Amino acid sequence: MILRGFTVLLIFSASVSLMSCGNIGNKNKESGNSDSLQSSTSPAIQSEPVDGFRIRRYEVALFELNRNELAGELKKLQPEFSIFLGEGNFSQADIRQINDFVSDANNREAYNMVMKKFPDLKKLTLQLKNAFDNYSRETGQELQPKTYTYVSGYDFQYPVKYADSVMIIGLDLFLGRDFDMYKKMGVPLYISNRFTPDHIVPDCVKEMAYPLIPEKQGTYNLLEAMIEQGKLMYFTSRILPDVSKHLIIGFEPEQLSWCKNNEGNLWQFIIENELLYSSDSKAMSMFMVDGPFTSSFSDQSPARTGVWLGWQIVESYMKRNKVSLITMMANTNSREILEKSGYKPARK
Repeated sequence: MILRGFTVLLIFSASVSLMSCGNIGNKNKESGNSDSLQSSTSPAIQSEPVDGFRIRRYEVALFELNRNELAGELKKLQPEFSIFLGEGNFSQADIRQINDFVSDANNREAYNMVMKKFPDLKKLTLQLKNAFDNYSRETGQELQPKTYTYVSGYDFQYPVKYADSVMIIGLDLFLGRDFDMYKKMGVPLYISNRFTPDHIVPDCVKEMAYPLIPEKQGTYNLLEAMIEQGKLMYFTSRILPDVSKHLIIGFEPEQLSWCKNNEGNLWQFIIENELLYSSDSKAMSMFMVDGPFTSSFSDQSPARTGVWLGWQIVESYMKRNKVSLITMMANTNSREILEKSGYKPARK
């Protein structure tokens, strides 16, 4: 179920998907002095460092360049932003595509709104640095990915991308639930509710957690899907102990309250209908797929209630067993996790 199909090389193509700009080069080692790219009047293309960690702002670098000298300007950007620009061997078609992307009215509006919402990244830099430090302490594995922000062209599927120790954050996907473009593009409210600045760091941590879970071969049953997603939620809550649980799972506060009040009813529905070990698509759709609510239950319920139940199982398992976080994440035996969790919520 967890298939993070993109790699670092595919991130560029996603960033220009609105204008069909393809990947124009391979990743190479970054070099050069980013200060030389910055004029005295332009917004900063990187955040102020926190204990050596900084965020590089590709959206600023790209949208503030001189489009009349695009080829030369891109050459200057390439050493600092090779993750997006590859080796810098730009064809005329590449130049035209990039020019179309930065000239597009929707993309420029997105950039302008990003700069209003995120004039600097001081808060985000500190939050991410703390999250990386917590990750290293909890897992025993040092982690401080090279981190970039950009305007993605509304790549709704992957607001945050993480691969090969590189984190890329599409700030145009965190402009607030009421951002007009989300409505114009027909994004459902249950999705745009998660497009807020408060969701950035939890989304980043969840992406960091994916590689710790072994990829399953074959078809998932409902329990396996629930446990896998529950691991992500539990892991994120451990790394971000001060972040509200509704932000971690992407629910509204009242939806989380509904889950708590109906936990036993949800569980009993799954057991009584023999869905726990079912790979039936209807069961997966009912409990694991995004939507306005969980079918067969109140329209006050959230969708993805199976994710929340999986979180409760994993949390119970960790409370009852002396197991490290890394060991739990690597455990592929979902039935064992359930059995050792002692999870049996009472119906209300």
